Amino acid sequence: MLCFYNLQQTIDNGLGGLFERHGKFIARHPWKTVILVCIIDIAFGIGILKLKPESGIHQYVPTDSTARESFDLSRKWEEKFVERMSSFTNSDITVKYSYSNSLSAELSKNVTGDISVFSVTFSLMIVFACFALMGTNCVDNRYYLGLAGVLSTCLAILAAFGLVSACGAEFVDIVGIMPFLILGIGVDDMFILLSCLADTNCKDSIENRIGTTLKHGGTAITITSLTDIIAFCAGAASVFPSVRNFSWYTGCAVLFCYINYMTLYIGIMTINENRVSKKLHWFTCCKTESRESLKADGKSKTFIWFCGGAPRTTREEVEGPIEKYPKKIIKKIIFNTPAKVIIIVLFLAYLGVSSWGARNFREDLDLRNLVSKDSYHYKFYDTNIRHFSQSFFVSFNIRSETDYRLESNVFNIISLLKKARDDKDIVDNFRLSWLDSYMKSSDFNDTTHSDFILGLQKFLKTNSGNMFVNDVLIEGSSITASRFHVLSNSLTESSNQASLMIRLRDLTNSSPLPVFVFSPTFIFFEQYVQIVPQTIQTLAIAVSVVFLVTAVFMPLPVLIILVTISVSMIMVGVIGLMEIWGLTLSSVTMIHIVMCVGFSVDFSAHICHAYAHCPGEDRHFRVSTAMDMAGGPILNGALSSLIGIVVLAFSKSYIFFSFFKVMFIVLVAGAMHAIFLLPVLLCLIGPIYGPPVTNPEINRVVEPTGHKTQVDRKKSGKESNDTENDKYNDLMSYKMNSIPRLSAANIRELT
Repeated sequence: MLCFYNLQQTIDNGLGGLFERHGKFIARHPWKTVILVCIIDIAFGIGILKLKPESGIHQYVPTDSTARESFDLSRKWEEKFVERMSSFTNSDITVKYSYSNSLSAELSKNVTGDISVFSVTFSLMIVFACFALMGTNCVDNRYYLGLAGVLSTCLAILAAFGLVSACGAEFVDIVGIMPFLILGIGVDDMFILLSCLADTNCKDSIENRIGTTLKHGGTAITITSLTDIIAFCAGAASVFPSVRNFSWYTGCAVLFCYINYMTLYIGIMTINENRVSKKLHWFTCCKTESRESLKADGKSKTFIWFCGGAPRTTREEVEGPIEKYPKKIIKKIIFNTPAKVIIIVLFLAYLGVSSWGARNFREDLDLRNLVSKDSYHYKFYDTNIRHFSQSFFVSFNIRSETDYRLESNVFNIISLLKKARDDKDIVDNFRLSWLDSYMKSSDFNDTTHSDFILGLQKFLKTNSGNMFVNDVLIEGSSITASRFHVLSNSLTESSNQASLMIRLRDLTNSSPLPVFVFSPTFIFFEQYVQIVPQTIQTLAIAVSVVFLVTAVFMPLPVLIILVTISVSMIMVGVIGLMEIWGLTLSSVTMIHIVMCVGFSVDFSAHICHAYAHCPGEDRHFRVSTAMDMAGGPILNGALSSLIGIVVLAFSKSYIFFSFFKVMFIVLVAGAMHAIFLLPVLLCLIGPIYGPPVTNPEINRVVEPTGHKTQVDRKKSGKESNDTENDKYNDLMSYKMNSIPRLSAANIRELT
């Protein structure tokens, strides 16, 4: 086990040193870095002018000018029809209407309308970030750092939209949820970096402090960003264009977000620290005296409160309430033996319920969900579903020249239609065959090929044959294509619809005729065939590569197993609770599920990586220190992401509302696993390894005071009169000699 531990030290020290040099370089050139990165982001963002919205449903027409003009004219007629019908009223009847492009138009309208709530999310994120970071110290106040974090994320979103649009990727409706996702990820990175900065030695130079911040925080946000990017790269390999385009836009946004925080935000942090070192007021930038000095000068309490301050001397002076207080309560819970039993039982119950839901999880996409309930298309489609049969015509299309006079070809056609009507989901007493009707008509003549064609042309001009005009394509003296129809039963379940489509395709593949089967509704059934294998493939790729990355950064077998168990439970929980919450598997929710992989790994890896960085032979002490290190960023990250999506709970769009549901599940489940289940498991079976902590200056073993409780000292005969400051210094001693950690540490308080 020690060899794996040493390998991790080597990896972390190497990466930490690289990030430290990078941080020091930016600390020497903060203004140049900020200006340069802003210019680059805006330059990429110009590409948004080439943004091409795409509804996801294409209608193709012949390329000749006459066909195009006819198509454009018919589309204008349809639009005028909708306009007239929207103003139609009658006291006796209610008219519900739709047209060929209603679903696509209403879907785009619905999503575009809800994108406007991004401004609300943007405002909420600014308020949350500023509230979490704003203190009462008028000098060492981090208000502007919270504002800068949100703006850095917005610049990343702009650059991603511009770059991907310039590369030709179309903007599908589901990409509208991307800004909400990236805001949560970006603010999470901000809290990690600021927590690392608060943990640095106040007496060091600003350059060294920024370097130390990136030495620890750089590894943290690199792991989270890299896992998210890889998860979306797996989604980019999907056969669904909407999934591919969403993955490109979101993966690129995560990359820009990472770059911005490693450059732009570090530069802003440096500028703010320079202001603090000069004792300038956070709002007025005027020279500010400490509150003690102002009090000695006899200033009023109001003046002291709003105008006094000084650079911090301890971490607690800049810690936010979310980072400071919840972890104290959580540690008391997870270290209590009855509470441990209750936690394990509750998670087993959660796993059982989730497994039941996952087993019943089904694939389906109700098209009514894609538009708002006040849409005219929703009213039309809902009435159609509830009151009318959902049967549909299926055509068998012969796509090349075929001699319909040959008995073998006629037999194969009749046999094909008979086998189709024998299917359990096809009406057995209905078929629409131009050949059958022609052969029974008085115009039928198969003496020669030309007589057959002439007789057919006459038949098609009769009252009984006119209905088949669009079923036979005659060019010159040959029939180049034709089709025959059957009728399905009323099918409402997507699984039955997809199954019928597959069976009919198998039937045509076994026929000697050059035939294929088609129905306009197949465009929706296609996803039901591909969605399950595509979801499994994408998840398998994402999880495999993500864990490969995790293993590189944390090559400790026992902890990797715990992360694997945690992530597996989170994903089972997501899928199971999706079923319980009324969601089904579709191309929309498939995207949400892929996103969950990165989030579930992030939370689990944080706490396990922090545990790995804590020396000592007592599991409870190591878990306590790990909670100090990672607990705050996990809670801040989960809460910031929840705030980023909370407005979507009121969305009329199924795309946005389903995104809210899935993200809510994964954020809550991921955070609960990371701050309750994993700490309890680590207390029980967490690995203990690593050499004793030594002081490099005098090369002797250091026994931190915090390694032993008062009871332990009494047993060993060593009473301690250490002050709280002595305990803090001891803990800082072993912390500074441990390997770089994943997340920021908050280790001032000993328990």
